[in-house]
Amino acid sequence: MQEVCLLSVDRALADRLTESLGGGVPVKLMQAMTPPNAVASVIVMDEAAAPPDRSLATSVAAIVEGARGRPVVLATEKADAETVLQAVRAGAADVINRHAEGSEIGHVLIRLLNAQVASQNRAGHLTLVLGADAENAAIFATDLAVTRAQDGQGHLLVDCTMPTSSAEAYLDTPVDYGIASAVADLHRLDSILLGNALARHQASGLMLLTLDGGTGVEPTGLAAFDIAALLKFLRATCEEVTFCVGSLRNSGLIRSLAASADGIEFVCSQSIRELKAARRLIEQLDLDSAVLQQTRLVVWGHDDAIVLDGRRIMEALGLGSFVNVPVDLVELRNAVNAGRPLGLKDRDTAYARALRRVGGQKAAARPPVGHALDRMRSGLSRLVEWRS
Repeated sequence: MQEVCLLSVDRALADRLTESLGGGVPVKLMQAMTPPNAVASVIVMDEAAAPPDRSLATSVAAIVEGARGRPVVLATEKADAETVLQAVRAGAADVINRHAEGSEIGHVLIRLLNAQVASQNRAGHLTLVLGADAENAAIFATDLAVTRAQDGQGHLLVDCTMPTSSAEAYLDTPVDYGIASAVADLHRLDSILLGNALARHQASGLMLLTLDGGTGVEPTGLAAFDIAALLKFLRATCEEVTFCVGSLRNSGLIRSLAASADGIEFVCSQSIRELKAARRLIEQLDLDSAVLQQTRLVVWGHDDAIVLDGRRIMEALGLGSFVNVPVDLVELRNAVNAGRPLGLKDRDTAYARALRRVGGQKAAARPPVGHALDRMRSGLSRLVEWRS
């Protein structure tokens, strides 16, 4: 849990800090010029509460030393160049006017809170999903994310399919917050604000972020480093992130994501046409052999009767492994049209079992043999009664 520690006796200042953060991050008031031993994400030092027999630089340096790497912000009435220079030279991360309100304070604190989150060694598990057929890749990524989301909290699906999100339609979950909005808000986002802004699939708890943000229009002005920075923040705030490349074709960005991913799934069907398209995509992205060897081929709609099997496709693309994922196309199309993902629990189809193999989940529990025998006896009893 993120927390701001205010070293001050001024409760009005504490209230202004709380309001500037929208109430999403607690502000703890400590009436002592000593950083807390407990974990506080950011420490705000009130100059008015500093010992009068010490210089500003000495007071700030003492707090910075006790903060043990956590950012220290000086709240002062004199935000002139000399005061700012003294504070920064003593180790302060920033300086704010103690009488300021709203975004003037919040902008500084949220930026530091986000930087703290992103700088932690903790990074959520990242699965990268791509394929020549963007819709098939998005459907697979959605079901995979739904399957995993049911086993824990904090799973996010990022879908970059255009012109509209296939995941949004499949989950039947309206989206009004997209990647461009998240990039614009990155300076003030925290895990609480992010959770409130993102669309959430009620049945599974999966959070969804799309490229178009529900507009059906590709955002402009987005640079590759913007998306990379956003994803770094998302991994720091979410337990797991499934990133569907979809319609993105920025080779530098995708290579960067692939290098940091914990798992890469390449979706391809048993079609020579799609195989050739997949090979062109790999060449276009210029993925190196090390990344390709870490990539697993997902044989979409696998059928044993088709001669072009998974091993042949895997070898043709230079990938490291493969997994067969059989798909009942009629069942899948009905599920997409109804907005009921096949990745939801309590299913024991070949497709669901394949999803669990990919996601590393345990197989769905089968009903005990005794229950099956009871149902058989009940059926026989009804048959006997009908005949008599």
